[in-house]
Amino acid sequence: MATTSANVMFGSSLNFDHRIHEWSIFKSKLFQFCTVNDINETSDKSEVKRRAVLLSALSEDTYRILRDLVAPKEVDGAEYKVLLGHLDAHFTPKKSTFAERYTFYKAEQRPGEELPDWAARVRSLAQYCGFKTELDSVLRDRFVLGLENVKEKEKLFAESVDTLTFSKAIELAQSVRCARLALKKTQPSVPETPVFTVNTSRAQRNTRTSLEGCEVCGYKNHAKEQCRFINYTCQKCKQKGHLKKMCKSKVRRNYFIAEEDNDIIEDLTN
Repeated sequence: MATTSANVMFGSSLNFDHRIHEWSIFKSKLFQFCTVNDINETSDKSEVKRRAVLLSALSEDTYRILRDLVAPKEVDGAEYKVLLGHLDAHFTPKKSTFAERYTFYKAEQRPGEELPDWAARVRSLAQYCGFKTELDSVLRDRFVLGLENVKEKEKLFAESVDTLTFSKAIELAQSVRCARLALKKTQPSVPETPVFTVNTSRAQRNTRTSLEGCEVCGYKNHAKEQCRFINYTCQKCKQKGHLKKMCKSKVRRNYFIAEEDNDIIEDLTN
């Protein structure tokens, strides 16, 4: 096992700033640093070295917070475990089990997220949910139900819930994905069909309109915009823009006066 001298330390330098770093991650790195450098309860009974490693890793603002937490006692004179306790209490957020479970049960695999990453996120989300003996079952269920790919989900849905474990679910999902990607590589590429954009010109629109008949006069040899009667006033509804024969309004008729023929000449002469 590697040993250390008085002037040599193994491992990268430690740094903790509460504004940008997560306390639980730094705490784990601190323990690993002390382990690799043989700084433990046996070699450091007075806790002086461990305290020095901890304090030297804190940023100025974080150091100031710790100083306030241990006041009126001096930081330099506080025990290492006491300092850790203060930092734990201050930087470890209080967790609501129901809130954590709510987040856990809502989680789904993100687009482009790899299966191992999705499985790791499921484990992380369950950390403060308070699952005990049912942990593996709920991890499996959230992993399967939150899968993005339909083929992978179908494969796992066919499995028995009594025998499928979380690790087995990950393995099966990965096998389906590998098979799907391998099959995709063996299929010949199909050239894309060119998409032709139909540009409907004004003339084409006018032709289509003329086939349906002009809304102004009724003839089919021109569009409404080209009709020479577009500015005439209808003798039936007295509205401008169409002839009497094309009028769609309902006007009450006199019982003793018959409707005249609806033709263009009438509209023009009345």
